[in-house]
Amino acid sequence: MKRIFLFSLILLLSAGACRGKPSSIPTGTWTYQLLVNGAAIGKATVTNAVSNNCYTSTTDMQMDAGLIKNTTRQIITETMDFRPVKLEVYNKTIHNDQVSEMKTIAKFTGNKVELDTGGTKSTITITKPFILEGNYFINELIKNDFNKGTIIKNYIYEPSVDIEEPVLMLVKVLGREDISIKGKTKNLIHLGFSIENLKNIDSYIDENGITQKTVITMLNNRLELVLE
Repeated sequence: MKRIFLFSLILLLSAGACRGKPSSIPTGTWTYQLLVNGAAIGKATVTNAVSNNCYTSTTDMQMDAGLIKNTTRQIITETMDFRPVKLEVYNKTIHNDQVSEMKTIAKFTGNKVELDTGGTKSTITITKPFILEGNYFINELIKNDFNKGTIIKNYIYEPSVDIEEPVLMLVKVLGREDISIKGKTKNLIHLGFSIENLKNIDSYIDENGITQKTVITMLNNRLELVLE
């Protein structure tokens, strides 16, 4: 009887140690609290959906920093094999009752980009292969079973950095970590993102591939997105 008990206990401990890893690209809608240096200043809603044989990833963000209020919407459309279709960014800022709006729309046909920045339209040909910051990276990480030390990199089109040349984005699996989220400790997969050494992002995802927390540190500020 003692041997049976010990064997069962070993099985339970082994099952607990073998934590799940994402096996498919998550789809759905998630809402996050936005914090800057620990203070809540807004919310973000992220949606990833499949429609017409394309992935559509939408991020809506609202920030209220007192005198400055900002809303941003980004929509990424890519084929199921991660070829760029369309990138849309809409931004509205209210500062002392003054309203300013900006938009950037990029449509892709092969290596050609039709770019509309509101006041200017242009067509750009890019010789270097590139993707959008959509679902490619999570798909490659799934292929590599999220093994610690795995590095995935590719060039992405990011007009806020450069409208004519794609920029290098790198994702590294840093391993599992216990992270406190709203008073609860969760064991999550830690991913490190970097874009041309301009921006470094730490993202923590669960066994379903859903981001539970994202941390961006820049200009001595700490911006966090925490799943509600």
